[in-house]
Amino acid sequence: MKTVRKTTTPKLPFEVPAPVQQALRNAGTELDRLGARARSAAAKAEKTVRVAARDLAKTGETIRKDPRAFVEDVVESGKGLGEKLGSDVKARVQKAGKAAARRAEDVSKLVGDRVGTVVEKGLHRLNVPTRHELRNLAAKVDTLGRKIDTLKSRKPAVKARRAR
Repeated sequence: MKTVRKTTTPKLPFEVPAPVQQALRNAGTELDRLGARARSAAAKAEKTVRVAARDLAKTGETIRKDPRAFVEDVVESGKGLGEKLGSDVKARVQKAGKAAARRAEDVSKLVGDRVGTVVEKGLHRLNVPTRHELRNLAAKVDTLGRKIDTLKSRKPAVKARRAR
């Protein structure tokens, strides 16, 4: 890498204010620094291109010597790539299937809730009890039935006491 040499500011036939002179010096220094970075980047790019060209020449020579081996090598590496792509596709399909199933379940639940609400409102308008109301009523009837049974079983004992 070349060293950056500092250039002197040329003398102008008129007076330039100090802040402007300082800004010009800073700009010149910055341009020199950017020029050095550009040269460094160009050198690196040139080296990379030379290495790639050398590798390409070697590959071309290998292909020229034994094209069948090159093709077999490419086919072999393609098989591995195909297997990898196949497994990747399977994983993505499974993930998409799970996401679709979740979304379908959410939509089904939402539709079911809304339809249930509408049906329930319609039943109330027609004075038809809902399943929940029927279950509560059946539980109350069962409770009353048990109480009646306990009262029936107590009656003979009560009559026997009164008889004495």
